[in-house]
Amino acid sequence: MTNLLHITRLLQRNMKWMFLVSILLAGFVLLFTRNMPKEFQSETEVFTGITSGMSIDNMDGAKIDFFAANNAFDNLINIVKSRQTLEEVGMRLLSQHLLIEEPTPTNLSEESYERLQEWISEAKREELVVPGDTEATYLNVLNWYSTSFQSDEIKVIFNNSGSPYSYKAIEKISVYRLQNSDLMRITYSYTDPAIAQQTLVILNEVFIRLVADIKVAQTNDIVAYFRKQVNLADQRLNEAEEKLKVFKTNNRVINYGEQTKSIAMMKEYMEDEYQKELASRASAQAAVSKLEVQLSVNKEMLKHSESLLSKRQELADINSEIAVLEVYLNDEEALVEKRAQAEKIKAEMSKDLANRMEYSRTTEGVPVSKVLEEWLQYTLALDRANARIKVYEDRKVYFNGLYDEFSVIGSTIGKLEREITIEEKNYLELLHSLNLALMRLSSETLSSDGLLITVEPYFPLSPLPSKRMLLVILSGILGFLLPFIWVVLKDLLDLSIKTGQRLARLSSKEHVGSVPRQRFVDEQKGLNSEEFTSQYLRLIWSKIESSLKNNNDGPLQINWMSLHKEEGKSYTADLLVRELKSMGLSALLIQPDGENYNVQDSLQSVENAQSLTAEKVDDFDVIILEHPALIDQPYSKKLVCNGDLNVLVNWSGRIWGSADTRKLNELNNDCSQESVMLLNGADLDEMETIVGDIPKQRSELHKKIKGLLRLQFTSSVASA
Repeated sequence: MTNLLHITRLLQRNMKWMFLVSILLAGFVLLFTRNMPKEFQSETEVFTGITSGMSIDNMDGAKIDFFAANNAFDNLINIVKSRQTLEEVGMRLLSQHLLIEEPTPTNLSEESYERLQEWISEAKREELVVPGDTEATYLNVLNWYSTSFQSDEIKVIFNNSGSPYSYKAIEKISVYRLQNSDLMRITYSYTDPAIAQQTLVILNEVFIRLVADIKVAQTNDIVAYFRKQVNLADQRLNEAEEKLKVFKTNNRVINYGEQTKSIAMMKEYMEDEYQKELASRASAQAAVSKLEVQLSVNKEMLKHSESLLSKRQELADINSEIAVLEVYLNDEEALVEKRAQAEKIKAEMSKDLANRMEYSRTTEGVPVSKVLEEWLQYTLALDRANARIKVYEDRKVYFNGLYDEFSVIGSTIGKLEREITIEEKNYLELLHSLNLALMRLSSETLSSDGLLITVEPYFPLSPLPSKRMLLVILSGILGFLLPFIWVVLKDLLDLSIKTGQRLARLSSKEHVGSVPRQRFVDEQKGLNSEEFTSQYLRLIWSKIESSLKNNNDGPLQINWMSLHKEEGKSYTADLLVRELKSMGLSALLIQPDGENYNVQDSLQSVENAQSLTAEKVDDFDVIILEHPALIDQPYSKKLVCNGDLNVLVNWSGRIWGSADTRKLNELNNDCSQESVMLLNGADLDEMETIVGDIPKQRSELHKKIKGLLRLQFTSSVASA
């Protein structure tokens, strides 16, 4: 409440300066904007298709999330407002204007055409212009800008904010998204309506092309990467397949699975035949052994029959050859021939045995011929079985070696086939990624081409409303606020004593009252100065009396002091003495450099007030003894310590320093009486905290406003 009232009073005191600065600033703005050019605004709208458009990889036009949409729009807006885009627009606009032979309102105003003639000399114009070819002219302008960018002509045309070809002028374009739609609006204002329209036309062409270039270039890098990786994967796959091919060729493997299956079946068949031959051999062996026992009488004769034994060996050899032919070669003609030879030998052996043993008999009385015939039959069967078993045993060794070989081959083929499978999957995955990248490239190409100009830049016929009055009003408001802000800041940053409360806190002593600055009192209209002065002086004396200790019957001696010179000791002492006299008290004021005494070094030896005046001090009720400045001038410590109370006058506009604190502590240590603080030069806000409302005439409106500022909503006057 107090701060609000204080700020209001600051506003009231500085009101004339605030109005003066406000009027002057508004007048200057009004004067300097009298020839302010009018601006024409053109606008265009672009359909982006970011949130609702279709693409190759998004045929159903599915919605994208909020953040992705905002990011896409931010990218578009940043491309539109980038320096590269704006510089190219300015160069293309200049190229277009250089081809104009005569200005017209729809292509270039006369004023703009004249400025262009001033900026570019005729010789430079002839050097840049390619008649009828805007693109070639643009390339010449671009080359000129690149090679002579530090020249004065370039700076005037492309770096001057007043030039329509400068990016500083074109960057004033406004680009924003229309609500949550796919539309983007671009507006541009310039003093020439034709330039405003043509700038937007060129801007649309440039930024749409740049968007396409950026998207396609970004996707091209991805496509190139995946294309390279696909080629490398294809090369690795071919190498793996070639390794498998070479391995199979070197190991004569056509179809490993079928070959291993065939080998297993052959081995199983051979095992069955082998077991059958073992059984046949065992049977034949048993029969031969039994028959040889029966033929034991003729055993020696049979053994020594060389013809029979040789034919038997020959027959055994032929049976071995027959077994080989049956198991391995499967040669039917050779097999028939060998079997015929075997039958022939059998017949010869039978004939020999029959001739020699026709009338022989066994020990059991069985005819030897019959037993020999059986013996021959089983012996031949035994020889044939032994021959086939030998072949099967050799075959088993062969199959065991084949199994060992194919197990290693199978492991290696499995490893090579797994390598091929991995490389094939990698190749297919990279090929799929390449297809996606190619699809994205096509989609980006189509989507960038899909930026549609839904509203072409129009030619503005009427200028925008002038901002001159707005500038004048704003300058007036600014001129009104700046002085007030300065006053408030100065008040907040002011480190001077200012208030009695601050003085009491800095000095750690009691504040007995404040004396206002006389200028503040004189400025108040309707203020009863005498009544107001008497009011605050009586309050000061009342506080002084309450601070006095019990004293003797003699007069009260009050030491009137200050720490520095020119703090208002004499002025405040005179006021208090006059008020004491008006109250009926006899008061004597003793001041230095006057009729009483002078400030000099000998003053330090003075011990009582009587030696400083010709008046008899015992005849007065109150003696106010004014001392020199305690820090700046010599003074009598004995005289200071003989008083009843020390009153230190402090000017409100000075800063309390460490020297003041030290001197005050020294005074407290030297003297036993109390020291109190009096503030001189206080403002009326400070005085109201002491005396209440200042006694002056106020209008009812003023009272109401003051009550509202104090948050006082009821009457301050008793009704009964």
